[in-house]
Parts: sequence; structure tokens; C-alpha cells
Amino acid sequence: MAAAWDSATPVTADQTTVNITTDHVGDEAADASSGTIIDKVQEELKRAADKVEAEFSKNEAKMHRYLPSFRGLMSKDDRYFVPRCVAIGPYHHRAAAYLHQAEEMKRAAAYYFICERQSSGHSAEVIYARILSVAGDARSCYDDDAVLAGIIPQADFATMMFQDACFLLQYIMHANGVASQLPESLRRWFVANEDSIQRDIFLLENQVPWLVLDTLIYKPAHLLDLLRHCQSGSSSSKSRTISWGLPAESLPEYSSAIDLAEMGIQLKTNRTAKFSDTRLARGFLFSNLFLAPLVMDDLNACWLVNMLAFEIAAGTRYTNTSYVTSYVLLIAMLMDREEDVHELRVKRILHGDFSDQRTLSFLKDLLDLFDYWTDQHSDFMADLQDYRRKRWMWISLHKFIYNNLKSIVTVLSIISVLVGIFKTLFSISMKQH
Repeated sequence: MAAAWDSATPVTADQTTVNITTDHVGDEAADASSGTIIDKVQEELKRAADKVEAEFSKNEAKMHRYLPSFRGLMSKDDRYFVPRCVAIGPYHHRAAAYLHQAEEMKRAAAYYFICERQSSGHSAEVIYARILSVAGDARSCYDDDAVLAGIIPQADFATMMFQDACFLLQYIMHANGVASQLPESLRRWFVANEDSIQRDIFLLENQVPWLVLDTLIYKPAHLLDLLRHCQSGSSSSKSRTISWGLPAESLPEYSSAIDLAEMGIQLKTNRTAKFSDTRLARGFLFSNLFLAPLVMDDLNACWLVNMLAFEIAAGTRYTNTSYVTSYVLLIAMLMDREEDVHELRVKRILHGDFSDQRTLSFLKDLLDLFDYWTDQHSDFMADLQDYRRKRWMWISLHKFIYNNLKSIVTVLSIISVLVGIFKTLFSISMKQH
């Protein structure tokens, strides 16, 4: 071993330096390569974060799609989700043959809209140029999926926005009795399809951005948002800390309409008919729960589903403006049995041609969409729980009287009759003596 070692070629100082230098250069190259990869990863992450922020900033103006939580309801009945008569926007563009007739009507409506504007000095070129100026922003409001990516070119998209916006404005003027130059044929088509049009133009996936309408004529996101805003009203309560909704299982138990009646709480319609105007007014003995009346028919049920879909998709629970959701949570809570539905009809809270069973089933299906309570509903339930705690003795007495009123009245009637008989017998006895 020693001989072998001695015969080995000696390593010079220069060779040692070269080896060390080479190793050092290799380490630097590896570090540089690693740094480049990290920089690229950070750039990708930043781009993703910027995209999320950009999407969130325009969330309320976005043309939302139905969330997966609505699939169960959609599988039962698509009448609340698919247009029957007219397609507005790209999501249902050329989707079904039965919608093609409305496409011709939209073109006719756009033509007469242009004619009206030309009579007031606005050329067709100027009107269309306005649409082109916002077409890019309008397109960005829709999902960038196969419906928009390549299938609908920019020019076709602008034309679609123009025709749809003109159609909507013409129909709105017609529905509100505003004089316009519509021919009798188009007027009759509007009248013949009124129910379907009113339903279709408020579907969540059947909207055009408000900015498109605004170029031709509070700025809501679209017609459905305008309907929701008008129906909901604005809360008069003081601003409060937003807790983003609480899990339903962590809050007090439900109370049906019959339960509230047993507690001495009477249901009454509010004066404003706004969903946000819901309050529990406490009296000395009895209390009143004021809430908006609800009409249950096909059209109003469709509007209700789509206003809910918009609030959920737009994330209004995080801005404390889920007025429709809060109302639905409350009205569905009040309906535990068909007897509760009947009680709401008696109190003039519930109207419409839906049967008690259908109304109950519909609202319970809506209730299945939520695994949380809104701040407004949580506040109401906390107020109701406080009412129970402070008036437990009065509630127990009132519940006994409420549930046994007929028996009590019967007993009192019997006692009254017996007293009358005894008085008569006593009177006869006194006369005999």
C-alpha cells in the first residue's frame, strides 16, 4: 500500500486551486439556475394573484353563472334557469331552435330603436360606435370559456350586445307605456309573450351588463340586480361589524309560524313591501313580526331563484347586503308544515296560485342551498332568542291558552249555562217561598 501510495502522481498546488475553483463555479451556476426558477415561480404566482384581485374587483358587475349548489334544483325543474322565449347575452346565444323567432324580433326592435334616435339627430353610426366603445369591457364581464373564446368574434359580440340592449330598452318602454314608434306587429308580439319575456330577462345567465344599456340611454350591474335592488330596499339599520355569516348549526333553533303564534307573536305585512324591512316589534303583552308579502306563482318563483343565485354568486354575504337571502331564510323558517303555510295566507303574508304543498316544497328546496345564516338573519334569530328568554313565563301561559282555547271556551260556556240554570232554579225557589 505504501509503495502504491509513493508511486502515485503527486498533486500540485496549481491543480488543487483549479479543482476548488471549478467546484465553486459549479455551485454558483446551480445557485443561479435555482434563483431563475424561483423568480419564474414567483412571477407566475404574482400573475395569478393579480388576476384573482382583478376578478374580485369586478365581481358585482360580472355576468355570473349558476353555482354548483343549484344543480339539484336545476335537475328538478329548469324553468327557473333556461329562457323560454328570448336569449339575452352569450350564454344562451343560439342555444335552442325555439329561441330563433325572438332573434328576428330583436333585430326589428333594434331597427325601430335606431329610427327613433335618428329622428332626434343621432345617426346609426354614432349609436353603434357607442356600443363598440364599451364592447371590450362588456365582454370581460362574461366567463372566458368556450362560449366566448373564438366562437363569438369581437364584431359579432358587439352586434349581439347592440341588438339585445335595443330589444330590452324597447320592451321596457313598451311595458311602462312610454310612447315609441313600434309597429303594431311588434307590440302584439310583446303582449303575447309578456309573461315569458318578464321571466327571461331576469334570469341570472340571461343578462347584459348595465354599461351597455347605459350607453344607449344608482347604476346596477344588470336588470336582475336592478330588480333585486328595488325589491330589497336598503336597510335603515346602523352599520355593524360584518361577520360574513355564521354556520346555521351554531345558532338558535327554528320557529315556525305556528310556533310564533303560540308565543304571542303576530305576523303582519310591512308597509314598504321591501325584503329588508323585517323587524320584531315588542309590545307589553303581544308582539308583531313585520315582513314583506310574498306572491308565489311561476314568474315570482323564477325571479326569487335568480335573485338568490345572483346574491350567492356575487358574494353579498361578505358585504352585509344579502337581503333576498335573509328574507328567504326567514320565510322558509316560518314554514315547517302545510299548516304554517295556511297561517301565512290567513295573515296576508303569502299570496299566489301555488298550493300550500308546492309552496312548502319550493321554499325547502331553496333552504337546501345554504349552509350558513346571513348577518341579518342571525340578528333576527338572536332577537327572537332574547324574546324567549325574557318572556318565558308569559309564553308558557299564552301557549297553553292558544292550544286549548276551544276547550277553555267550551268549559266557560258550560259554566255559563250552569250558572244560568242555577240562577233560574234559585229564582223559582225564592218565589215559592
